[in-house]
Amino acid sequence: MDKEAYRKNISKYKKGKKPPIACVDCGEDDENVIEMHHVDGRNNSDWVKPLCKNCHAKITAEQNKLSPKVRSKKASSENLTAFNIISIGALLRELGQRLINVGMEMTVNV
Repeated sequence: MDKEAYRKNISKYKKGKKPPIACVDCGEDDENVIEMHHVDGRNNSDWVKPLCKNCHAKITAEQNKLSPKVRSKKASSENLTAFNIISIGALLRELGQRLINVGMEMTVNV
């Protein structure tokens, strides 16, 4: 999320308004491009987070590196655990890079 998007969302909170649903990774809030991402895979969990189509595609591509057999409800508990770790790791990797970028932007004016 860039500085301007961050300021916009914070100002809405301060004014008591509910900000629009936004991508948890990049902050995109255009409702036309927001999708609900199943963190543990569509077949395994109802745990969802909003992502824009671009961020969603990146994270889903990482999940899809594993075979459907490994990702299914019928997979062994060890395979499902591995899939969950990969799914959460892919999301955290994207979030981590965004945090690094925001931190670097903040230091430019210091």
